[in-house]
Amino acid sequence: MTIHLSSSAKLNLTLRITGRREDGYHELRSLFYALPGVESLTITPLYGHNVKEDDIAVKGEKVFGKNILSEVLASARQLRDVPPLKIRLVKAIPPGSGLGGGSGNAGALIAWISGYWGASLMTGEEVGSDVPFFVRKLPGAIVRGRGEKIEPLSSPLPSRSAVVVIPRWKVSTKKAFTLLSQRWSEDFPRTTAEAENEIHEFAESFTSDSSAGLLPNDFAPPLMEFHPEYSRLFSIFREEGAREWGISGSGSGAFALFGSDVSPWRGMKRIEALSWVRKILLVE
Repeated sequence: MTIHLSSSAKLNLTLRITGRREDGYHELRSLFYALPGVESLTITPLYGHNVKEDDIAVKGEKVFGKNILSEVLASARQLRDVPPLKIRLVKAIPPGSGLGGGSGNAGALIAWISGYWGASLMTGEEVGSDVPFFVRKLPGAIVRGRGEKIEPLSSPLPSRSAVVVIPRWKVSTKKAFTLLSQRWSEDFPRTTAEAENEIHEFAESFTSDSSAGLLPNDFAPPLMEFHPEYSRLFSIFREEGAREWGISGSGSGAFALFGSDVSPWRGMKRIEALSWVRKILLVE
């Protein structure tokens, strides 16, 4: 038996940091938007093969260190007797892109294990902050805490075509917060209530025909200052008819969203000509 799973990524349509928690993590408020089918997993249970270990291999983008899929399997086996698995992951998103590729891989695997072996006690929080969003396979959601608290939207966001641009540089979460702290004093500029209101206001405007332009992300100003290339890219997005654009997560990936009246292929040659662009993903 071989199972084929699609694995989603995400965009942060809003992202605000509103404080620091007692456990050391930052408190955030964000509006997540799913990018379905960006990566894929092929899984074969190794029944009766005298195999005691998983066989996990990655094709495409390299994954360094321990693969999050191994962490998922270790957690699942505390709940159910999951056999060794042969997993082939086709990876399109480089780590450090702010798109949640690894969390999407983990979410796809957890959702399948939960359905097949009944290990439904796994929420995904056991292995990563963003994973619960992908386990629930939501098209969009309000995300709170450190990313583990998920609230489905009362009304689904309209679909948009997305152009995702991955630069040649990576941005670690630690580096992003360092850049942010250099701009802020001890106080966080927005309260939790203000960040919540911003999400609801944006979600409402997103359903209209209006263009929001640059999307609110606390990491965007310092990253755009550190990498002026983002501003040039956003100018291309605006000139080519994108409705919204921004940086996802703490970077480094940037994106634009297009309505049905404009082809996302517009401006593609201009983006490809930018020497610092490593990869472009088109999700329609």
